[in-house]
Amino acid sequence: MGAPVPDPYLRPAAGAVAGPDEITELCSRLRDPGCPSSGTVRLGAWDLEYRRPRALATSLELLFRDGVYDVDGLARPAVVVDGGAWLGLSALLFRARFPEARILAFEPDPELFEVLKGNLERNGAGDVEAHNVALADREGALEFLATGDDAGSLRVRSRGGRLTTVPARPLSAYLSSPVSLLKLNVEGSEWDVVNELGDRLALVDQVLIEYHGFAELPQTLHRILGRLHEHGFTYIISHFNERNRACVPPLRLAADFRYFLLIYARRLGTTD
Repeated sequence: MGAPVPDPYLRPAAGAVAGPDEITELCSRLRDPGCPSSGTVRLGAWDLEYRRPRALATSLELLFRDGVYDVDGLARPAVVVDGGAWLGLSALLFRARFPEARILAFEPDPELFEVLKGNLERNGAGDVEAHNVALADREGALEFLATGDDAGSLRVRSRGGRLTTVPARPLSAYLSSPVSLLKLNVEGSEWDVVNELGDRLALVDQVLIEYHGFAELPQTLHRILGRLHEHGFTYIISHFNERNRACVPPLRLAADFRYFLLIYARRLGTTD
């Protein structure tokens, strides 16, 4: 018999960051009207600094209870690009599940970037390559709406916050070799980032894109899906959960529509 064929995919480490009861209890505290607007909480073995407790609660449920980013493996050599890293929750999740992976995290908000760096360093993920830049379709200084939560945006202006200027770079500047997973949560700039990548999208094996369907933004879902199809991806789309009311029947569209979708795509036939 010949030697066993090595698995071309790095499989996730066993074990959960925190149990469901712990997540439920923590999120209940974060949603309490008396919860401070910023502070530090404990999740499993992690100490997490936060801003906007209700936004944190929603993210904790989606990532650590519902597993919205839980891919079942990463093509070797494992490389993850985390676009829109906010407080570092997704980067910490990827590090916990794939300790051997190289992870690049991007967060444009300068204040939140410092929180992100602290969360990574405090919780054993200081090797994540963190970049305080916005991913965009061009390089330069761009106007950014800083909201303090996970909704800061280069494009959306209909929410409260403060306008500031942040450095921006195209993702193609960082992609010259294969990427196992590209995750984008860039608040309306998802098509800009995907479009700018051009043929370098062929370097990516799996994709997770949070699509923001907002009335004030151009509809680009068809463009994103078309580009994925052109590059050989098979995709599925989720509406996250029942809180995403616009996507739960009975379906309605009003002039001020606002909804969120999660696109997962991969190249089939590259693993078992």
